Parts: sequence; C-alpha cells; structure tokens
Amino acid sequence: MELAYARHFFQDSREECCALLPTAWGVRAFPRERVLRGLTRLEELWSENKRHDEDEAWRHLKLRLQGQAVPLRRPPGSSLALAQRMTSLLRATGFEWGDSVVDALKPGTVYVNVGQIGLAFPLLLRWLDRRPDIRPIFMLHDVIPLETPEYVSATAAKGHSAMVDQTARRAAGVIVTTRTAQAAVQAELGRRGAHALPTLALPLPVPTLFRESPDPEPALAGIAYFVVCGAIEPRKNHAMLLEVWKRLHRKLGPSTPHLVVAGASGWQGQQIRDGMQRSGAVSAHIHIVSGLSTPALKRLISGALALLMPSFIEGFGLPVVEAASLGTPVVASDIPAHREVAHPATVFVDPIDGPGWEKAILRFLDDDAAPIRLSREFSPYTWGEYFASLSSFIQTIERDDRPQRALPSVKKTVG
Repeated sequence: MELAYARHFFQDSREECCALLPTAWGVRAFPRERVLRGLTRLEELWSENKRHDEDEAWRHLKLRLQGQAVPLRRPPGSSLALAQRMTSLLRATGFEWGDSVVDALKPGTVYVNVGQIGLAFPLLLRWLDRRPDIRPIFMLHDVIPLETPEYVSATAAKGHSAMVDQTARRAAGVIVTTRTAQAAVQAELGRRGAHALPTLALPLPVPTLFRESPDPEPALAGIAYFVVCGAIEPRKNHAMLLEVWKRLHRKLGPSTPHLVVAGASGWQGQQIRDGMQRSGAVSAHIHIVSGLSTPALKRLISGALALLMPSFIEGFGLPVVEAASLGTPVVASDIPAHREVAHPATVFVDPIDGPGWEKAILRFLDDDAAPIRLSREFSPYTWGEYFASLSSFIQTIERDDRPQRALPSVKKTVG
C-alpha cells in the first residue's frame, strides 16, 4: 500500500511533491527524481515481486503439500544482508543531505503520512510545531490495540496510543479503510478531546495481480487444502483452527485436508507455531509458510477449497477481498469489518463457534456437492478509483479555511 502511494505521487501525479525522510540530521525533504530512483531499486530488491517459479518458499510448500519430507524453511535474513541491501539502495539514489523540511515546503502544503507506525514517535513530527500552516493527513488502519489490548503486547498498545495522540493533536484529516474502522478511530480521538476531523473511509484495493484470472497450481490438482492468511498472532484465532483440525483428523484420518498457514509470526506467534507443529499426527496436515511473493500467494489462494479468516477483530481484512476477487470461497468470522467488505456469498461463522467452523469446512469436502466457486463479478476498488477518491479528499483539506492547528493539549489514553 505504501509503495502504491509512493508510485502514485512521484510517478503518476502531476502535482508538485517531495518526500520527507527521517535521517540522522533530522527529517529532511528530497526531490522527486531521487525518490523514483530509490523506488525502482527497492522494487528490484523486494521479494514480493518474484515470479512464483522463482519463489523458494512456494517451492518448499508445494513439496510438503504433495507429501514429500522437506525441512521447515525460515525466511532468510541477516544484518549483513540488510546492510548490503541498504548500500545497494544508497548507490541507486546517490547520497544527498536533503533540504530543511521547515524551509522547503510551500505555505499550506498537504503532508500525507500513511505509514502509521511512524506516528508512534513524536520526535519525527516535531517539525510541524514550526510549520502550523502545514495540513497533515494521517492514515490509521485501525485502533485494535486500544479496543482489544489483550491481543497485543503492552508495548504495541502504548505505541498505538501515541499514534492516536499525535493524530488528535496534529491531523487536518484522517484516512481509514472501512466505516467500521472509522467509527472506532473517531471514538478514540474523541476520548482524547480532539475536534471532529474530516475522515475518508476508503477500502484498500487488492493487488493488480488478484484482478486477473485465477491460476491454481497444476501440481496440486486434487489435493484438498484450505488457507488462512495473515500475521500469526492471537487476534487471528489460529488456536481455534488447530482444534478444528484435530477434530477433523479424528474423523477423517489420512483424508484430513491440509491447512496452509501463510504469514509471519507476530506477538506470541512462536507459541502458536509450536502448537501447530507439535500436535501429533494432525501436524502433518498443517503447513506454515512465511515470505511468499504476491504471485505465489495468488496461486496458493487460487487452488484452495476456501480461504479461512477466523479473526476476533479486524479493521479491514484484505485476504477476504483477495480471495473473493479470484472466485475462491471464503469462510470468515462474523465481525463488522468482514460484513462490510466481504463477498455477499461469504460464509460467516462466530469466531468462537468451533463446531460451526468444522461444519462449514466439511461442506467443502462433500464429494456429492458441486465445486463451490464465487462469482468473479465481485469488484473491489482499483488503484485508479482509490486515488481518484483520495485526490478529492486532499483537495477538500486544501480548501478547508478553518484555522490551522492550535496544537491543543491532548488527553493521554493508554490501552
């Protein structure tokens, strides 16, 4: 999403723009040409763009689904590799000191920050104190760490509280992904004494590749598997799926379908992984994979009997929309965000209803039932439509003649 924003503003947009980057000597402004060189090199380095036949994680997963013994693969990474990538990026962009952000921006400039995590560090936004004419627009994907702090670390809850504090104190406008998230964000801002902020609820588009025809892996034809996609953490409810798979295995034995868990470990993720990998015979039917490229993920979801999304809470739920775009059926938790964005034919089940999830999954294994696919008439936003709506919102913020930020004292609230 952040890469799409950068490409839009620096490559496709005719508007005058510059990039603001934190450096050792403060937040500095950099020109369009340097940003474009950096983006090009970044995309060359990014494993998200690998073809599925170049993706080692995908190759290992295919072998495991076919019943071959393959050691569990962990995504490669080291400090040296990171340093080499950063050096490569610097060579592509060239070294520059950048310009003073306070002096470089024209009066009334709109500052768009969609990184969210950076908002947790007030030091990175302190330059705005010297430029009260600047109109910041911040994105908050959700306020889940404040709504349900039991699903995140204490550090994450504290950081998220800081993000909302900075939004309440500094923002001229807010971008969210759903009306569900909008209501939660506005409630949190209100608790901090913030005035009503212009807010754009704009659903995220699926990757362009997911709007193309599905392409299931021929080598996996006839292999029954389901996919759950997202960070491996308590909020995503993997533990319930593990219990469902144990029951399926007691009923079906060797005919138990496979469950592919696609995602990186989040808070308490290693504990969840350990449970899945140390559950006896059923563990042979559960496969954890991290670091899949976008083409490989599309191929994986294309061939699945269904995508499973049992989360306790979401601000959006992109995999639900990605799967529906490919015609892959979806079984999702019955929560407001999923109801808002999902395909009308989605099967909704309460996230704590294990027997209900088992029943929904067994439906896809019924040999007498016709293959279940969703209509691909389901049409999520395109990036073109997304940025057209965003442009209108930015223009609204530019025309807003209300007094600019008075930098009020914000009530501190920690989840």
